[in-house]
Amino acid sequence: MKLTKDQIEQLKKMISRKGYPFIDVQYEILDHVACKIEELMAGDPKISLETAFAKVHASFGIFGFSGLEESYVKLIEKRFKRHYWTEIKATFSSTKIILPIGIAVAMYQVFLLVPDLKTWYIIMIAALVIPLAAMFFKYRKYHSRYKQYVSYTAQNALFVYFNIGMQICLQGHVFLNQSGFLIENIIGQLYLGLVVAIMAFLFLSFFLLPKVLNKNIADTEKLMQLYGEVKK
Repeated sequence: MKLTKDQIEQLKKMISRKGYPFIDVQYEILDHVACKIEELMAGDPKISLETAFAKVHASFGIFGFSGLEESYVKLIEKRFKRHYWTEIKATFSSTKIILPIGIAVAMYQVFLLVPDLKTWYIIMIAALVIPLAAMFFKYRKYHSRYKQYVSYTAQNALFVYFNIGMQICLQGHVFLNQSGFLIENIIGQLYLGLVVAIMAFLFLSFFLLPKVLNKNIADTEKLMQLYGEVKK
């Protein structure tokens, strides 16, 4: 049997009182618990919502929904990564890939023609610093609204890898010159190609992340439309 609007409102209050900090996790738990309660009430129409809720809560052991909360945090983080790689694959399999490839080829040629530190940092600023600043500027409108979403904080794991990529790019020119792997050397050219490829990948990622975030948030908004807003 389906829960009524009043029953859903009661259930939302019960879930909210448990004090889950992340909004998207609240809705995932709400959806999961609502389905379990519907099953119980379908089997026993006389059971009250409070009793059904207590039974569902007890079914998760002494820690109640804590384990469920942790599993949904991991689920949302995995979903974010899945959306990210889906966007990357979609870009590589469409004509959109022409832009990052074109930028990578142009940067590679410029480095070969003018292999000095000044050129290196100018390209770095144009290819990484400006897109990164643009992404964070765009994120200003997201922060206050989505800071309590796992979907938003899940990006932190990707930023760790992005930081490693940025450091490789920043130190690339120094490594090429101090190690003796000059641009004229085939090994130096291969390393330069790797650095340029990392730059192009980061450039692409900075523009895709807001789109990935919106996709993940959309999954929660579907549950919001189904159950309505959970009031604090």
